Amino acid sequence: MSESSSSPPPENGKPALPSLPVVTLEPWEQRSNLEKYGAFWYLALGGLVILAGLILWFGWGVWSLREVWRDVYVLHDPNRGVVERVNAADRLARNPETTERQRYDIAIRRDLPDLARYLIAESLTAEAATGDPRAYAMAVARSEGDGWPAWFRLLMLRPLAYGSGAGEAIEPVPLRELSEHDDPVIRLWALYTLAEASRYNRNEANQLRDAANQESPEAGLAAVLVQALDAETDAERIDRLDEATRWVRRHHPGALAVWFGWDRFEGELVRVPVEVEARE
Repeated sequence: MSESSSSPPPENGKPALPSLPVVTLEPWEQRSNLEKYGAFWYLALGGLVILAGLILWFGWGVWSLREVWRDVYVLHDPNRGVVERVNAADRLARNPETTERQRYDIAIRRDLPDLARYLIAESLTAEAATGDPRAYAMAVARSEGDGWPAWFRLLMLRPLAYGSGAGEAIEPVPLRELSEHDDPVIRLWALYTLAEASRYNRNEANQLRDAANQESPEAGLAAVLVQALDAETDAERIDRLDEATRWVRRHHPGALAVWFGWDRFEGELVRVPVEVEARE
């Protein structure tokens, strides 16, 4: 870059105006990137770094969830064997990387094996109903068709029971409908949920205690739910509800039908020959 500062001689006795310096810029291709683009150069570099970081983060997310995607694919592939699909559901139910919404969407699919749906639905927690507790309760109480047998409705009711004890909002109208359901086990879980949600109203709690004192096949379940109702700590309440969940698996007729012919061997669910099971 060079400058010219010479002034022309005066004309007609008048002083000449000073001439402006002539600035000669270096050719464009000879300038540095900073001289060409200024602060935009650093902005572009920063954008590339952020973009590369987002791509790496996305890639890591996909890689870390590879087992989830594999099991989802196996579970929904009708060409796979039932045992393989059920074990995929079992892994998804126990995988902490899956969300409550993902498991809920899987559980309500009617084209999956019953035991796969059972495992996924049983894994749902109170969080499954917190997003929209009214819509969730209405779905549990009023959904009809072959996709909502008694055992499935019962499992989908459990998140409301867990949530009521933790102080979550509960829609009472659909729960009262469930407390009059034909299935006595569903009635007991609904009574417990209402009793936890409305402690000032002792009606449901008294009905639950009466059921625990009756001689009926469901009296044991009612007694466990009463213990959950009387629990002094959250940990004790959850333990009693978990015990009630295990009771359902061992005693509810629908659950027994779903689990008939299945057993767990070395961490995997396997088919058990009916004749062997009958001898045992």
